[in-house]
Amino acid sequence: MGQFYGGLGPMVNAVLWVHVVIFVVFVGLRLYTRVAVLKSAGADDYLIALAMVLHIIYTIFVTIATTYGLGQLFLDVGDPDAYFTAVKFEVFSQVAGLLAIGVGKCAVGVFLLRIVLYPVQKAFIWACLGITVFITLFASVTVVVQCIPIQKTWNPTLPGTCWLDFSKVGLTVGSWFVVADFCFAILPWFVVWGLNMKRKEKLLVACGLSLGVFAGVCGIVRTVALNGLNAKEYIHDTVPMLIWSATESTVTIMCSSIPVLRPLYVRFRYGSKGDSSTDPKSSSYKMPMYGNHSGRKYGLGSKQGATGADDLEAHTVSPDDKNNRTVITYNNASEESILRDARVQPVDGAQSGGIRRTDHVRVSYEKTSEHTVTSNE
Repeated sequence: MGQFYGGLGPMVNAVLWVHVVIFVVFVGLRLYTRVAVLKSAGADDYLIALAMVLHIIYTIFVTIATTYGLGQLFLDVGDPDAYFTAVKFEVFSQVAGLLAIGVGKCAVGVFLLRIVLYPVQKAFIWACLGITVFITLFASVTVVVQCIPIQKTWNPTLPGTCWLDFSKVGLTVGSWFVVADFCFAILPWFVVWGLNMKRKEKLLVACGLSLGVFAGVCGIVRTVALNGLNAKEYIHDTVPMLIWSATESTVTIMCSSIPVLRPLYVRFRYGSKGDSSTDPKSSSYKMPMYGNHSGRKYGLGSKQGATGADDLEAHTVSPDDKNNRTVITYNNASEESILRDARVQPVDGAQSGGIRRTDHVRVSYEKTSEHTVTSNE
């Protein structure tokens, strides 16, 4: 570290790099679940990966800024050139931070497009995505070019003019991010509540899809912290904003990834097949999960249709052998999408789709000396 490293700088670095570790772990688990377990990565997963890269760039810029005095007062730094260099790298970090948060919100919206039922819901999500993209790009550009020449943005002693008060832009962007978080958190309740499921299951699924409220809370705190943008001691008073920006981005990814990781939990808990059929004493585990509408059943490279069938396998010896054995194995793949299968709901009393279960029976014959029946349900 440089000679100007100190003050709140070490604390900022520690917090932000812990966020990076958490971020990478959740993104890695999410991508593994979608690619290796479900074999169905989507646009939201690619956006999550992009958000991770931007978040790492954000942390790197902040780390560089701490070597020039970020986290300290002007008098503590003692060198105007180092101080304004710290401001410059903090400004660059804000570009990456805004993009990381915006891309994270877009990933949540694209994920919800997989499960919404009606065109009006899709239109609402697309409208939110459009606004998010616009204000994210606008803020990412204006945070750098708010002054002419650009260098005056981080060095106010240079001659020139500043045509924009970026603190107002920051407050607008922060407020919208909060609105988007709560909209994306509330929308799943309208999707799930109309499904043919038990009330307890509805609550579990809806709550799992609504974890974004925590990102919204972080966004509120971050928006309040934006008041530091107008502070005279810029690199000291904006420290809370930098930390809460990283927190909001990380929490957004965590909350959007937790529902996606449920099939991985099933795979880990119940074995490579995601079920309990290998243990005759255990019962099958039914876990709703959230996928796309690709027309392909998730998990194990299955070529079944999108109905998410449960498999019933019966192994029976030849009827001519009086000492026969029948072994019935009931497999619930657990890697099926309740929301995907229920995409088409009854309209005006007409039954058109809904949650379906298809039983497939496969019979084979073998000789044995005893008659046993084993059933897993």
